[in-house]
Amino acid sequence: MSLDQPLDIVNAACSLIGHEPLQDLAEETLGGQSAALLYDKVVDFNLALEPFDFAHDLRQLSAVAGPAPASGYATVWDIPGARLGPPRWFTDDPSDPDRRFSRFVMMRGQVHATADVLWAYVPFRPEPWEWSALFRAATVTALAGDLALAIASDTNLSNRLKTDAYGVPSENYRGGQMRAAITANSQAAPPRKADWRNNPFERAWRG
Repeated sequence: MSLDQPLDIVNAACSLIGHEPLQDLAEETLGGQSAALLYDKVVDFNLALEPFDFAHDLRQLSAVAGPAPASGYATVWDIPGARLGPPRWFTDDPSDPDRRFSRFVMMRGQVHATADVLWAYVPFRPEPWEWSALFRAATVTALAGDLALAIASDTNLSNRLKTDAYGVPSENYRGGQMRAAITANSQAAPPRKADWRNNPFERAWRG
């Protein structure tokens, strides 16, 4: 069975605790709404543990029409689409992987900056078919831990599954299966070199 949809993830977690699969995650289905809420909680929490590459998108910002803002910058920019948190970084040249834009302020979810164009590297919640295999495995196990408590009231099983997913408490949720997912992500995205060009002279020369 492919785990491409939220319902697939929930039912894979149900199988780990010996519970019958759900037909859907609708509010009218017995257990459907509770499972959907737990799914949202676990997935968002897991995505927040690490800047997973598959959970980020480079989006062009949209300029907001109107007078210049009181912040002193020339333009207010909206960040399009749903996101899980603030952007990781901004750039005014997406063709240059080392270029970062730092002359801005954020107010009420909008970006104030003086620039012709801007892009933001934004965290969002991808669908399960976009997850890595290791992240998927850790998420299924963690969700099963929550369902073991919510459905079966089995504290021992819940604790064992959470340990399988995250390791022991001293590992701060970054052990167990999640450690493998984090390690694989870090290996796929090696550290960036130092941005020696991000200095006043280089910025002035490039305009």
